[in-house]
Amino acid sequence: MKKKKIKKATTVLIALIVLAVAAIVAIVLLDREETVGVKSPHLQKKQAERPQDTAKAQRHKTEDGALLAKIVPPRSAARQVAIIIDDIGYDMKPVRELLALDENITFAVLPLLAHSREAAEALHRAHREILLHLPMEPLSYPKEKPGSGALFTDMNDEEILFQLRRNMDSVPYASGVNNHMGSKFMADEEKLTLVFRELKKKNLFFIDSRTTRDSKTEAAAHKARLTVMSRKIFLDNERDYSKIYQILMEAARSSDGNSPLIVIGHPYPETIRAVREAGKVYREKGIAIVPVSALLGKQKPEGAS
Repeated sequence: MKKKKIKKATTVLIALIVLAVAAIVAIVLLDREETVGVKSPHLQKKQAERPQDTAKAQRHKTEDGALLAKIVPPRSAARQVAIIIDDIGYDMKPVRELLALDENITFAVLPLLAHSREAAEALHRAHREILLHLPMEPLSYPKEKPGSGALFTDMNDEEILFQLRRNMDSVPYASGVNNHMGSKFMADEEKLTLVFRELKKKNLFFIDSRTTRDSKTEAAAHKARLTVMSRKIFLDNERDYSKIYQILMEAARSSDGNSPLIVIGHPYPETIRAVREAGKVYREKGIAIVPVSALLGKQKPEGAS
């Protein structure tokens, strides 16, 4: 009887050992299957989402980077250059091309042309500074004609003021004036003083394009108590991209921050391209292209762009 009990106990023990070993083997196999086999639906879902999450994060990073690049203010520029583009009003195409440069160019708009008012409205919406590009009699007249709205030295005071006011009405939002041609008119101190006194009443400033060495700008401005400045550099007497670009580079070197630097060009394709390329270099060198009024230290009149 005793032997039977021992045999039975041994059989039970062996059976328990076999079951324990089988359980251990099953657990090992199950763990291995989960490790290298099919993943759980929850894990699959999470891992399937990771590439999308990563791409989304990259998009956010790109978008955030672009946004930050726009809102971070530029480093302060010790040197400033004003670039005035004359003869605006004939065609809107160069206006759109110049606005696409995203530079703070000043636009001088001729009066009474097909696109004078349209250009001024577009420039105002784009927050660009506008000048009335005032036609004046040149020494070469009538061989060279200054165009619609020109002021002539043989006009009396009433005629000059009538024409000047008509010109100003045709170019809204102007904050100042510069002369178109005018080598004869600009040398007439009496006539120029009359014009300057009217500009003073309208809270406008004047930029002398320096078309004559005999300009009476300083004397007339003193009499009218008008704020004036003068052009230093012409960009495009020659319509050659390389030469215009080189002039802009020389202007950058000569801009020491102590004296205002005003350059004048025209809406030629060569000039637009040169300003585009020079603008990149200017930013790298810490040179700011600014509205010409910024060099005057003058507040623009209410309603000016």
